[in-house]
Amino acid sequence: MKKTDASSAKIAFLYFDDIHIIPHFIGPLKELYEAGENVRLLTYEGQHSYLLDLLEQLNIPREIVKFLPTFLYRKINNRLTNRKYPSHFYIFKKNMEELLSYDVLIFNDLIQSSIYKEKIKKGMQFPKMVMLMHGAGDHEYMIGKKYAPQMAQFDLITAPGPKIMEAYRKMNLPSTKTVLTGYQKFDLIKWTSPPRFFNNSNKTVLYNPHFKKNLSSWYKHGMEILDFFYSRPQYNLIFAPHINLFNKKGFLNKKIIPSKYFQAPNILIDTGSFHLVNMDYTRSADLYLGDVSSQIYEFILRPRPALFINSHQIDWKNNPYYQSWNLGPVIEDPKDLNGLLSSSGKWFKNYEDLQKKALKQSFYQPQSSEVSKHIAREILNLV
Repeated sequence: MKKTDASSAKIAFLYFDDIHIIPHFIGPLKELYEAGENVRLLTYEGQHSYLLDLLEQLNIPREIVKFLPTFLYRKINNRLTNRKYPSHFYIFKKNMEELLSYDVLIFNDLIQSSIYKEKIKKGMQFPKMVMLMHGAGDHEYMIGKKYAPQMAQFDLITAPGPKIMEAYRKMNLPSTKTVLTGYQKFDLIKWTSPPRFFNNSNKTVLYNPHFKKNLSSWYKHGMEILDFFYSRPQYNLIFAPHINLFNKKGFLNKKIIPSKYFQAPNILIDTGSFHLVNMDYTRSADLYLGDVSSQIYEFILRPRPALFINSHQIDWKNNPYYQSWNLGPVIEDPKDLNGLLSSSGKWFKNYEDLQKKALKQSFYQPQSSEVSKHIAREILNLV
């Protein structure tokens, strides 16, 4: 059953993570706002400087943002534990009545279950629930079969490319719920020449480790990699980890990194700026070094040499969650970087066609600027 007047629909985007999520929803939000729809952005109480500055650049009034409070005892606990982001679970619990008053709720992460359960408990058809896939990687989160029950709670699920659509099929998600849209993040990228971060012509390597201990190369090899480049000033290094590595509760503090690495003229360390999320680094580097981050697929928009560090001795060759490791050499010891960096022009020829093929599977029409419009139309079709 659809509402009779779609233009009166109340639509809310939910933002309860770090800034890396913003480029994955801001395009569709912009399209719906400019179409005159009743759009709100619901988020946690905080400064949100990057978000608010971006809204201003896009001529979207800050008034569409609503800061949802948490319980007082949770605020006190967050202060005592120095927690950067409040738990979405308690915010949802405190604001459940308002959340259920919307016609559409739009997510980028699997944080919807408590809202979905309350909706079902009350026998409500609305709000409709939408998942805008963030990232285009291969790892298990959100596309592994064990997440199928949670993904099935959504009424609409977008896919950036054929690869993710195939993952949805293997999860037995109804085809009526899934739609191939493309990668909405690209709509926000300024396709001018990427910025330069070093005043030299040396080869620049982007080191982009994941934040989860069981997946990341940082915990075993991170300092060794920093030291490798510290002692080799003929290379530039951008250390740009997943933003949650040094910002998420239970993970790390950047103070563990010795100051000499911050001061090295050939090393740039970024643990929290907007450059981490707007593709400045993936567009400017000459070579990618990482583990399982989906940013490898943003990097190969312009095919270039890529290296992967297998810090956990994963038997990866027939593992669908490590498809990206077919796009460049895989090493288990940072000492192997020396020869591979100096010979990248030679071995990259073996991977260039594989990268081009992976790009087509990962992104549907990567040069399109209509993805956010497509997503906006699909959202409005729900109401």
